[in-house]
Amino acid sequence: MSRMESIPKGVPLAIARSLDRATYEGYRLGFEAAREEAALLAEHAGQGALAAQLRAMRPLPERSARQ
Repeated sequence: MSRMESIPKGVPLAIARSLDRATYEGYRLGFEAAREEAALLAEHAGQGALAAQLRAMRPLPERSARQ
C-alpha cells in the first residue's frame, strides 16, 4: 500500500480548505495594514483629505461573508 492510499480521502480537502482560509485571512489583514500605512503617509505629506478617504474605504469582508 502506498502512502497516498493510506491517507483518508477527506484529509487533502481539509488541508486545502484550511490553507484557503489562512491565505484569505492574511490577505485581508495585509490589506487593512496597507490601507492604514497609506493613510499615515498621506497625512505626513499634508494630504489629510486623502488620508480620510483611505480610512473610509470598506474593509475586505470576513472569510465567512465572502461569496
